[in-house]
Amino acid sequence: MRTFDAPGGGDFASPIRLTVTARKSYPFRQDLTAILYAIDYVQRAEYFIPAPLDLTCPDDPDAFLVAESNPRTRRDGLARWTRTFSTVPANRTEYAGGSFAFPAYKTDSDSTAFLRNTFTQGVVAKVVYSYVRTTDPGADLTITGRFQPVDDADNVCNFVASDSTPTRSTYAGYVSAETYIQSQETAVARWRGNIWQETNRSVVAL
Repeated sequence: MRTFDAPGGGDFASPIRLTVTARKSYPFRQDLTAILYAIDYVQRAEYFIPAPLDLTCPDDPDAFLVAESNPRTRRDGLARWTRTFSTVPANRTEYAGGSFAFPAYKTDSDSTAFLRNTFTQGVVAKVVYSYVRTTDPGADLTITGRFQPVDDADNVCNFVASDSTPTRSTYAGYVSAETYIQSQETAVARWRGNIWQETNRSVVAL
């Protein structure tokens, strides 16, 4: 008579959970809604198949599989591995040092004289991180370009004037209101699994 040691029978042909309470970790102290769950499993080595990304966490329906360790085969023939599940982090704002080239001022696009020269200055940049879970990043992620004036002919330029976009008066309003302008194009990177991170940096207009 054959004896099955796996819970519910099955002789470990299917993954069996070992971890009673998932091990939680928090990747960002500024966002405690972002949670990683680590859960250990065992299975007969010959039946092991990697689980697909986005598998729902058994302990939290808002967390999804983002990583799975390589199985380690034990002497008894069982493979042991860890699945890591993650919630989608909330948007968060941080700050970092940097520099930015601020535009010159001209009367109009055809002027040869400058009312103010362009200048580069060290600044504290606002860095906004946002996260999207998607299998189609080309369609679901958004890229925002850096702040860039254009002249009256829609050519990229390094000044603002009465006929540029934005105009000099509009930009002066940004400076007066301490408005943030995008200092770098949106950076995109895979964070974990199918969760993607978008990073947007901006600086106060000067």
